Amino acid sequence: MTFRRLLARALFLFGLGAAGPGSAYDGVLVGPRLGASTDFGQTSQPAVLAQSAFLPLSVFRDEIFWKEVETDGGAFVFDNPRTTYPDLLPPFGAELMFLVNNPHRRHDGGTTPRSDAGAQAFARYTVETLQRFPAIGIVEVGNEMNSETFAWGPGWDGAIETRAANYVRLLIATARAVRMVRPDAEILGGAAHSIPIAWFREIFARGAADYMDALVIHPYTVSPEQLARQIALLRHEVPEAADLPIAVTEFGQTEVESAPDYLLKSYCQQAISGVTWSVWYPLNDRGDGLAALLSPQGGLTPVGETFRFLRTAFEGRPVVDIAPDAFTYGCRFGADHMVLWGEPRDITLDANVKALDPSGRPLPYSAAVRLSPDRPLIMVSKKGKLRLGQEVRLGPNGILADSWHQFGYPGAGGAHDPFERVVRQNGMESPLIMRPGQEREGMPWTPYLGTDIDADARASAEWVLPANPVTGPIEIVYRYRAIRAITATAEVRLTPWEGGVNLSVQLNGRVLHRADAAENQTIALSGLALMPGDVLEVVAGPNGSGGGAELRVILRQADG
Repeated sequence: MTFRRLLARALFLFGLGAAGPGSAYDGVLVGPRLGASTDFGQTSQPAVLAQSAFLPLSVFRDEIFWKEVETDGGAFVFDNPRTTYPDLLPPFGAELMFLVNNPHRRHDGGTTPRSDAGAQAFARYTVETLQRFPAIGIVEVGNEMNSETFAWGPGWDGAIETRAANYVRLLIATARAVRMVRPDAEILGGAAHSIPIAWFREIFARGAADYMDALVIHPYTVSPEQLARQIALLRHEVPEAADLPIAVTEFGQTEVESAPDYLLKSYCQQAISGVTWSVWYPLNDRGDGLAALLSPQGGLTPVGETFRFLRTAFEGRPVVDIAPDAFTYGCRFGADHMVLWGEPRDITLDANVKALDPSGRPLPYSAAVRLSPDRPLIMVSKKGKLRLGQEVRLGPNGILADSWHQFGYPGAGGAHDPFERVVRQNGMESPLIMRPGQEREGMPWTPYLGTDIDADARASAEWVLPANPVTGPIEIVYRYRAIRAITATAEVRLTPWEGGVNLSVQLNGRVLHRADAAENQTIALSGLALMPGDVLEVVAGPNGSGGGAELRVILRQADG
């Protein structure tokens, strides 16, 4: 912990400052601390605890349920394996990230606390537990409180403003109580599923930033390639979040085979985004389909092997973003470890550089390997220096533009988007503009693009959703304007949802392809002779009363 954060705690305790420690991001990027979500608060699993040493796991994210420890008389009793398991952690060199979230029958009718008295009771439960167990080093206040899954009852089922006010009441009461008895404990707040900027605006407007050391997100709905972009947007759009560390206290993957790739990609993008906690969900099989770190037999799963490698090779090491272009992603940890993935291209390695798979196993030796968008590569230098363009050299990929890799939020800074993204209705156009996410019921919980013409018409990096209001169909248009003479190939990848879309590809207003797209398809148009100023448009309109599609547009040089 930095001196500045310790000083902030002291100022808070002596009434000389409102901000808690960690309210400003230190700016030194290192590999986040790794943890895993466990369920010892629900079931006694001594064998799982022992097996966690294979990782080894040093941070357990778990609960001790309020209803289990506060009696009807108001006393606190910790007397069974589900409520005393933190005593078992110190011998493993581990600590508990204590998630406080659930209600108690004695307070606010047994629903998630919303009153001042309920918030004070919640804070007392937190402090009683914290004082009982020295192994608790981190307190996470609330779990996905922007959803109705883990917060329920009056005041938690209505407008986002009311929900945010109730959450901040809990956060303030808990943070004040915790800081009075354990000023060294780290407080995680924000409690958000996905990256809903509207939710963060609401809680920070009520003073939440003063009562947390890091801001919690669960980016289940965000691909690793979009994660850094969305965190950067959050920091740009919400001033209070600009310097806050980010705590990813849950993320995971249902696809067992690709889970190691997902973990490695996510960890890289978290690291370069100022994430300080990276907590995989789950440690062991929870029966919910997400890939666990431990197998039912007690060994490590493939994603568990990747987790172990990250702990030994990446965690805590200085990290820099080494992405050379918009189509390639990469991080260098220290001077001698690198992870890379992206659109296919050749990679040439010096003889002193080893290429590893996501588990850390060496690949068959070759002076040349191939970059992949799905399977990241780890590279390690035996001589201590690893640099793109020197020990690691990339061949060309021939990509001119990609609507997914280069997706941008107009007016919010960040990477240049080569596509002009507009809506068109009755021949009139207007730009798609940034929407924060969760600003109203039924909207995505991540930032996206929308229009004031009709709230249903919107787009993201992955998908388009045209609309068909009574005022006339609304099309989503992706427009590319050539800046030099070139022969190109256009590839349009389409995965329609129910109803599909009406799709057309046009060059200078001339239709090259048109289809009512109700099935998965890839449209490839080759030999496009583009001159400076030529306009290529991909237009997705409504196919009847509704529908949408995943849509990606890629332009390549004809010889790329």
